[in-house]
Amino acid sequence: MNIISLFLILTIFLFTYYLLKKINFLDEIKYSTHKKFGETNKSPIIIGGIFLTIVVLFFFSNNLINLKIVLLLIFLLGLLSDKNILPSPKIRIVIQLIILFVFVLFSDLKIDNLENDYLNNILKNNSVNLFFTIFCFAVLINGSNFLDGLNGLLSGYYLMIILSIFYICYNNNDIIFVHKDELKIIFVSLLFFYFFNIFGKVYLGDGGSYLIATFIGFYLIEFILSNSYTHISPYYIASILWYPAFENLFSLSRRISKKKNVSSPDNEHLHQMIFLFIKSKSLINGKYLNTVSSFIILVANLPTVIFSTKMYFNSQILVSIIITNMFFYLLIYFFISKNLKIRK
Repeated sequence: MNIISLFLILTIFLFTYYLLKKINFLDEIKYSTHKKFGETNKSPIIIGGIFLTIVVLFFFSNNLINLKIVLLLIFLLGLLSDKNILPSPKIRIVIQLIILFVFVLFSDLKIDNLENDYLNNILKNNSVNLFFTIFCFAVLINGSNFLDGLNGLLSGYYLMIILSIFYICYNNNDIIFVHKDELKIIFVSLLFFYFFNIFGKVYLGDGGSYLIATFIGFYLIEFILSNSYTHISPYYIASILWYPAFENLFSLSRRISKKKNVSSPDNEHLHQMIFLFIKSKSLINGKYLNTVSSFIILVANLPTVIFSTKMYFNSQILVSIIITNMFFYLLIYFFISKNLKIRK
């Protein structure tokens, strides 16, 4: 990536920001329940999806036309949610699954190696493999969307993941760095966005959350498939993506156990509980509470990303990291939940 590309991406971001702010296209909208924590400023603008879509359409190679189309479609679905044109979560998930079905099928994306003979034999069935791959995409996309409520949380998390991929590729000559230019473009775009995001000036929105999660999911599958001759553990993907994925799966199980509507948003995600816990203790000035909460969560996830990056080839260690993370997630969640209930 050259200096001209950097300048053009920054120009697109600034132009999109000031244009949307001027016309109030995605300004002062009705925030979804799980994103109301982000309203620390009067009028944050949800430009992430529009900005990233423009970058994808202009800078991605035409050899990735299928990816460009699906990212555009998944963004438009999120935009309909951001604008409250399509408020029903059930309808959105159905449309989302249809888009993913077509994308996975025609792009021949597969998760076919879990380093277990029994599971691998099951995944040899094309229908099962198709269902499993779509399921993984859907879990990641919707889990990522949950995290957009705190300043810099989702964008910062994916910046760490991209840095992890960079480290592996640049320190291992035998690994194929697939779609290198596209990954650099997304990294630079997210970096520009992040500096506005941490101050609550802009958000990814549903459109941006859907888009970045779809791209990262696609990239990591392609990364594993392209390096099948080297030993990059499939659990490397699971380990660096554990947080948004587990956030989604735990939220579903929590709502089912409480006999709540699984498609209804709430304020009981871990990042929201951490926000409320810090707020209840009056530890941070309200002006910085949102950003500090996000920073704490990112720092807490940093060791996982570092160890997963160093041990990208060791499935046993990676699985141990995933299990340990889930244990501490539940421990922290129930501790904070109990503490907040006592204070009420």
